[in-house]
Amino acid sequence: DTAAALGGQGGDGELSRKKNADPLDYLKTGASLDLSKILLTEGEVKLVTLVLTGRLQIEDLGPLLYLALNSPEMDLVAATDEFYHLSEVQLRGNSGAQNPADGVLLSPPPLAVINLSYTLIGDYGMEALSEFIYSDNAMLKTLDLSFCNISSQGLLSLCHGLKTRGARGLPPLQALSLTGNTIKTDAGKQLGRALSSDNKRKRGDASVEPSPQNSSVGLKLLHLGSASISPRCLKEILSELGPNCPLQELKLACNKIGPDGASALGSILESKSKSGKPVLPKLNRLDMSYNDLGDHGTTKLTRAISKRAKVSMTEVSLSGNNMGSKGIESIMNKLLQHKLITLNLDNNAIGDQGCQLVAASLPSIPSLARLNLAFNDIGCRGMATLMRSLVGCESITSLGLSGNVMKISGAIAMGFTLAQHPRLSVLELDNCCLSQVAQCHIVAGIISNRWVPMKVMHGFRVGPPMVAIGALEIAAQHMTNEECFRLRRDIQMKTLLQWMENNRNNANNNDSNLLTNDVLSGADNDSGAPSQSAYLRMLDWLGRIPFDESELMDLRKYFYDISGSDADHKSENNLKHRGDILAALASEVVEEILESEQIAFFECDSSLGLDLSEMDADEESSSGKDPVENNIGAHLLMSDDCVPKTPEEMGEMYGASIEVRGKSVRASNSNMSNGVSRGSMSTISMSMGRSDSRGIRSVSSMNSLARSDIMQLKARITMFPQFAEKLDNLKAVAQEMMDSESDPLQQDVIAQQFAEASLTILRQLRYHCMESGLDGWRQGKLRRKVLIVDDSIVTRKLVARAFEKANFIVDTAEDGVKGVNKMKESIYDIAFMDIDMPVMNGFDATKALRMWEDSVRPGARQPICALTAAHVDDFDRDELMKFKDAGLDVMESKPCNIPRLFKVVDDVSPMFSDLSINASQFDGGTIC
Repeated sequence: DTAAALGGQGGDGELSRKKNADPLDYLKTGASLDLSKILLTEGEVKLVTLVLTGRLQIEDLGPLLYLALNSPEMDLVAATDEFYHLSEVQLRGNSGAQNPADGVLLSPPPLAVINLSYTLIGDYGMEALSEFIYSDNAMLKTLDLSFCNISSQGLLSLCHGLKTRGARGLPPLQALSLTGNTIKTDAGKQLGRALSSDNKRKRGDASVEPSPQNSSVGLKLLHLGSASISPRCLKEILSELGPNCPLQELKLACNKIGPDGASALGSILESKSKSGKPVLPKLNRLDMSYNDLGDHGTTKLTRAISKRAKVSMTEVSLSGNNMGSKGIESIMNKLLQHKLITLNLDNNAIGDQGCQLVAASLPSIPSLARLNLAFNDIGCRGMATLMRSLVGCESITSLGLSGNVMKISGAIAMGFTLAQHPRLSVLELDNCCLSQVAQCHIVAGIISNRWVPMKVMHGFRVGPPMVAIGALEIAAQHMTNEECFRLRRDIQMKTLLQWMENNRNNANNNDSNLLTNDVLSGADNDSGAPSQSAYLRMLDWLGRIPFDESELMDLRKYFYDISGSDADHKSENNLKHRGDILAALASEVVEEILESEQIAFFECDSSLGLDLSEMDADEESSSGKDPVENNIGAHLLMSDDCVPKTPEEMGEMYGASIEVRGKSVRASNSNMSNGVSRGSMSTISMSMGRSDSRGIRSVSSMNSLARSDIMQLKARITMFPQFAEKLDNLKAVAQEMMDSESDPLQQDVIAQQFAEASLTILRQLRYHCMESGLDGWRQGKLRRKVLIVDDSIVTRKLVARAFEKANFIVDTAEDGVKGVNKMKESIYDIAFMDIDMPVMNGFDATKALRMWEDSVRPGARQPICALTAAHVDDFDRDELMKFKDAGLDVMESKPCNIPRLFKVVDDVSPMFSDLSINASQFDGGTIC
């Protein structure tokens, strides 16, 4: 294995071509030697050193191994020692030789990356490899020695090699990983001095200021995790690096340095050089995970970071530091001024309050792309708050919520957010205890998104939920999550083409009823194509999701509790929801449930939902009762487990048509009727009073009525009186069918169907509340998404800023390769493609995309507008055909005329009008 690894070299630039490439990925590129996770013996380490230093050429490796394996008196260690001795003698003997060919010319392989992690080479191996560090190899930039069992002696050998390398004028290392080794204070001080990029700095003289010329050359990445570093050792290492060290990434995870370590690091970060600049001026990525910082240490660290206003942090990891809401408050308050891209806060104990603080701060961090809040004991309230905030945070592309138990209310909130968010593509939901219904809500939100941006999701397989709601064929349930998302994205692209075709037909028929934005924002249409409104598409999927007990309970709490909210209330009462929501069921099955289980009133001392305590005077006068009687009538909707007593109250219990999109208004209390008939739809309401829990409910009702004079709150369902009419009609039909049916089993079936229909409307009403902006939700709007592919950063920023101000969602790419990759992975209303670009020009990029669409995504086509420096009015027919043959749809001249680009979007975007190409006709530079 060792010989095979020595003979191979890594591919150049492979990692840097990934879509989400790390800014420091170039440190991993180049010719590389990867021996990680191979336990190397002493002889193998010496053999590797001989090859790396150039003393042993590859062609001599075979004879040496043959000699070691076939000589009883010589093992690999002795053979390598003998070979090293002979080469050393030959070098010294021929140092003055007149014929250079007689000497041994050391030519080490030009390796850029050496990975020896988990090889356990120990101190003896590090001593042998130190010679390679200062060998004549100017390409070396990255050295990974993680978990190699190196102690102080080995670190001193490493320091010797680094210092000798600098003395010989070789470039310093740019990346070093010593994770998993033991670093003491003395060795740490020597290590920091050896890694310093200022070779002129005197030994032990910390007052010598490094030269600015060396600030861009030197160590950029340093990993010291799990190294048993003390606070003093950490301070020594960073102090010896020098104030102008170009360090960009520092990882100190799993060192248990505590608040003292945070203070030591903070003192370094707060200090300044003699020129008045902050030390480590390029440090923008910090990992302090699993260091037992607590709230106190976190506050100290974030305070130091906040004082470095000119050095913006892009990545901060504070996982596993036993932080609470106070620590989160400090983090979010101090880091708002930084352009954070990645924030890892997993494995803490922030709870709902901490999650709410994070959610409140997200709109103030527009650059944040990756957020990890896994294993933080976040409940329904915190989850709902986070989801409400994410609707307006379009920069988030990755979200980690693993380990937080997610109930149905959290899944519903997540589904609504996923239906609206334009960029969220990675979602971690491992160990969230998601029920099947919760999975269906999340999946429904993903596929309701107009652009279907989701690409990676962990936690459950999405194939079965998609099949359950009819989004995929049953044969596709065994596909991977990535394949399911890609398939739904392709389906959505074909849906866009269906809209385009409908608009083209309407335009050819001179039909004014085009599929405009207004039509899309409305309810159903007669076009036959699925709506492009995420909200309306979501409503379509909701009717196919089955109900479970947790969702029934959640609907009761949301609509009928005076504290109807997403909070987790702790109560000793074991409230059974079937007597609340299914109260309209006139079946013996429900009566048995109600008689066998006690049903107690849900106690709550404060309102966590909508406060409707202010009663309108018109409501009191119209009811025909005095205020006290009005309060009692209103509270009957909440007492006795929110069970209605009359058919009139049934209209207030359920909502009506989901097509009602006006503002919510308050409903007056209905007059109660005392006359009920045996076997009617209202009988079940009266049977509630005959259950064994009569005494408990009576006491609860009396207590609730006694409090009604003080707390005049109304259930959320009373805000939607318009929904009563449709459900009244539904109930009347069910009542008529039950009256004409004598078979009790058939009556149960009818009652169950009525309950399911009613519950479906309540479920849709809940999404209607979120869509209407209740409970702090942002109102969903139809927006368009564009891609700008141009090598000029000025053009990209100019066009992107103009479209963002017009409420567009904008992505950019700097060359044709990146642009094609984005169009393969995402859906855009239109892409603006520059023709003259490096790497791949606009023509080749468009041809490559069209070929991929024909083979992978047949029937789906991405609209593309060409941006060319030539004036389009000067083009003849042959030149226009060149654009058409490449697969371009529209063309515009540069410099870009922003109003004309807006006009192109209106003409081409499938949300508004048709997309067709006719090379013989073009107007104003647009191929139409």
